[in-house]
Amino acid sequence: MQNAYITQIGKFLPGDPIGNDQMEDYLGRVGDRPSRVKSRILKSNGIQQRYYALDRQQQTTVTNSQMAAAAVRDLVQRADLDPQTIDLLACGTTWPDLLVPGFASMVHGELSELSPLEAVSNQGVCCAGVASLNYATAQVQLGKRQNAIAVASELASRLFKHSRFEAEDAIQAGQSLSFDVEFLRWMLSDGAGALLVQNRPAAQGISLRIDWIESVSHANAYPVCMYAGVDSPDTLKGWMDYPSYEAAARQGVINLRQNIRLLDQVIRLGIEGWLRLIERGRVRPEEIDWLLCHYSSHFFRGQIVDLLTKAGCMIPEEKWFTNLYTRGNTGCASIYLMLEELFQSGKLQPGQTIFCFVPESGRFTTAYMKLTVVEGAVRSVSLPAAVPMQVPAEAVDASTVSADLLRRLALVWLEFERQLRSLPMIRRLHRGEFTLDDYKALLRNLRPQVVEGARWIARAASNMTDFRLRSTFIGHAQDEHRDFQMLERNYVSVGGDLEEIVNAEKNLGSEALSAFIFHQASRENPVDLVGSMFMIEGLGNQLAGQWATLIQQTLGLTKEQVSFLAYHSANDESHIAKLDAILNAEWMTEAIADRIVKTAQVTARLYVLQLEEIR
Repeated sequence: MQNAYITQIGKFLPGDPIGNDQMEDYLGRVGDRPSRVKSRILKSNGIQQRYYALDRQQQTTVTNSQMAAAAVRDLVQRADLDPQTIDLLACGTTWPDLLVPGFASMVHGELSELSPLEAVSNQGVCCAGVASLNYATAQVQLGKRQNAIAVASELASRLFKHSRFEAEDAIQAGQSLSFDVEFLRWMLSDGAGALLVQNRPAAQGISLRIDWIESVSHANAYPVCMYAGVDSPDTLKGWMDYPSYEAAARQGVINLRQNIRLLDQVIRLGIEGWLRLIERGRVRPEEIDWLLCHYSSHFFRGQIVDLLTKAGCMIPEEKWFTNLYTRGNTGCASIYLMLEELFQSGKLQPGQTIFCFVPESGRFTTAYMKLTVVEGAVRSVSLPAAVPMQVPAEAVDASTVSADLLRRLALVWLEFERQLRSLPMIRRLHRGEFTLDDYKALLRNLRPQVVEGARWIARAASNMTDFRLRSTFIGHAQDEHRDFQMLERNYVSVGGDLEEIVNAEKNLGSEALSAFIFHQASRENPVDLVGSMFMIEGLGNQLAGQWATLIQQTLGLTKEQVSFLAYHSANDESHIAKLDAILNAEWMTEAIADRIVKTAQVTARLYVLQLEEIR
């Protein structure tokens, strides 16, 4: 296949930039009252200004398709391109102007200077723009198109005009706007970007070679996060199911909403995919010169940094580029507008590598792109396949092995966490459908593992020849040996019978997990059990506290009745620190690291089976 290059980028931003203190002048005040949460949301997202295709009377100044067309015209002018030679228009947006026809047809209709061409619409959320670029790229690589344009455009502001909400029954009754709606009101803004994709670099200046684009949906395992047109994403009673459009509007069904409680999962899934790309040799963090990450709020930047740092894959923040704070969150157009500003900045140099990361909260999709800066027209050649870097064994020091080990374990953990969320019991917990019987079943099935935790750790310690490791394991066993008593007290406090939980049989997953770990602990120098401890302690540190809070809220329990899970959320943090010291030890080798990762993978799979067996 041929190469594909982004040879020019255009943009359109409506009107003048709007500061935080002006937002309600354009969107209006719901019920003529100033927002009570606006300042808190703006402080969290860090956005200082944005653009609206609205005037102060809340009238639309330019449509979504007109913004997209304006971005195309800006591109055509910059590229000095004959518009009649454009042979593909791939357009992405979240909310088009019309239900029918498609968005691309409406954009094409605004561009009378273009000739008849193929027009493709991609409707989604933040990844819709990447989907459009992916299609345009594939058509150029296949040789079917010569001058393809990908466009991404968003006009969110008109969804948040005060008049949209004041007709709702809830607002008429004096209630405040729901937080899931108001959150987006202070998050989203308007704008459009357009990319020219050709099979050779521009004759002058720089171009961006598209090395690859990947998009992954996790909708099969995750619920709806950002939505409009339903009263609830759980029931999926759509706006078309109401007796009239007015009835749907009065219930707020047409409002754009976001379940903010799921947003951290969007980031974690995105990082998991990122680590998989590293595992496959498609991304090498040390070779990235520019990271363009579409995070919707500054708040999530910290989460990304934390996850990448823990995985040993952090790209220095001086290599990050974003314009979130000055152009706002423009949804699927954000990555286009970031690329446009960087492309026109004069900062890019031939040979530099750009990595783009776009997580989408609609129903958990993530997109990635790798671009290389090139200069001048060069002969089009086929892209080489990604070949993992081969490093002589003697050249690999312990720090390199430890960094690689941390990344691989982080990937195992993120996959484990994702699998847990798809289990029926955990899904009920996150949906607020968890019952008291569920809680008792969870405690009953966790008890055998908790009882045996100190025992297998002590057995592993007795088989260690290294005194320091033996001491660490023994100390860990001492911390764990009475935890089951707290679990039993929680069980009895919610109406369970002590004899029942003490005599409960292990389920199939518990039997398998116990047999595997005791087998490993009985071997000489079972240092690989650090992998098991990483997974089990990680669950305690990162998930147990969340579960305790959700269980307490759903069932109306006291803190003392969920103390076992809550205790592990804080206590296991110190255990994780001790594990980190082992994972970064100077004696770490590739062979030991491989054993640790495999044991972590087996432990994760059997732990999932243990919870999967709880009905």
